[in-house]
Amino acid sequence: MNIIKITCDVARYSENYDRFPDGTFDIDILTGNFDTEVTDLFNLVKKPYTPSKGDKIYFLPGVNIPRVKFKNVCVEHGIKTIRDIEQATVIFGSKKSLCDITTSHWSYKCKTSDFKDFIKLYEADIDNHSLEKIENALEYYDQEFIAIDYNLKDWVSNKVSGGNSFPYSERLSMIKDDYVNLFNSLLDKEILDESCVMNVLNGEDATEIDKEMFKHLSEMFESSDNDNHVLAMEIMANCKYVESLIYLEMLFYKYAGRIADKHTKNHVNFKSLLGYLEKDKSYLGTDIDDIAKSLENKDQFTTDKLEIIMEYLSKDIQNTGDSKYFTVKTITVHPDYIANLGSNYTYEVQKDYVPTLVENPITEEEIEEIPIKIEAVIEEQESEFTVEDTLEEEVVTNLDNICDKPESNNNQIKTNDTNDFDWF
Repeated sequence: MNIIKITCDVARYSENYDRFPDGTFDIDILTGNFDTEVTDLFNLVKKPYTPSKGDKIYFLPGVNIPRVKFKNVCVEHGIKTIRDIEQATVIFGSKKSLCDITTSHWSYKCKTSDFKDFIKLYEADIDNHSLEKIENALEYYDQEFIAIDYNLKDWVSNKVSGGNSFPYSERLSMIKDDYVNLFNSLLDKEILDESCVMNVLNGEDATEIDKEMFKHLSEMFESSDNDNHVLAMEIMANCKYVESLIYLEMLFYKYAGRIADKHTKNHVNFKSLLGYLEKDKSYLGTDIDDIAKSLENKDQFTTDKLEIIMEYLSKDIQNTGDSKYFTVKTITVHPDYIANLGSNYTYEVQKDYVPTLVENPITEEEIEEIPIKIEAVIEEQESEFTVEDTLEEEVVTNLDNICDKPESNNNQIKTNDTNDFDWF
């Protein structure tokens, strides 16, 4: 939104607030807002980017994407980068983009109605030119607050607001003047985080850092040869980011100090990796919670990834104790002393997780249909009973008929043969 900021070069304090002293008013119209972090002025969307033929790509300032690598992607998929954001079909940005196009400073948040009352109170003391500028600025201004400097704050507060209106200055987040038009063009557009394209850059032939590769890279960082450190960083920068995420984070956990000392961290390829991992090159320190958070942010917080963390870092978790993502579930006695007890001993700190079954609420329409459904079931059952009864009657009848027939001697047949033999 547009915020009016009004400043005046009058003295901050006065022994007599009955008359407003001569002063020059300056009025600026800023694009920004109070109560808003710079990073909240627009949202970065994190979702996989799949290049499609005909895509027109626009990069916001501050995006760390290697242009040489992206040029290869453009050739392979039939896409191109452009400089006119209005023609863009895909826009990439980053947190650094936000810092590049925004700024902030501290001002006093004054109710627009209070400032109008203040002007009305002192309009006889304000020169006509300044008065006209202020009235023109506020004529169509519909925001609840304006920004004023510390000089005007005391005058407005003393005479209009009883001295308690705004005791403290507040952060005013703003778009830099050079980027206002660009920002206005972004308001109705989706902005993809630069990390969404990182895994596409290195291609299908890129290396995946698995358990074996993690071992080799660890050995390279453990060596005293700086060239090995640089080569390891180049492998990290050119790997498949998504598939290698857990091991990349653990390499930073173990070797952030050595990585930070190398000039390779300033290369565009490695800066792209840092962008994907959301790390600041000025501080690469990574703790266990940072690893878990990275997995969570990239939808990889899964049992198999946690097993990898436990394989390498379980001792560190034990040493550091409870954290945001990890906690001690049970406590037992050290093996050297448990024999004294004559039995195993565990103390449960955290109970087992029991999934909660959430039942879908029944709507009023479904409740009204219940009697109808019950009646239908009863009719169906009655129909089944009728069929069964009929079948039973038929069976009984057939049995009765069989029982009523005369007995026959099929086992022995007597003939009139003169030899009087019995034929079987």
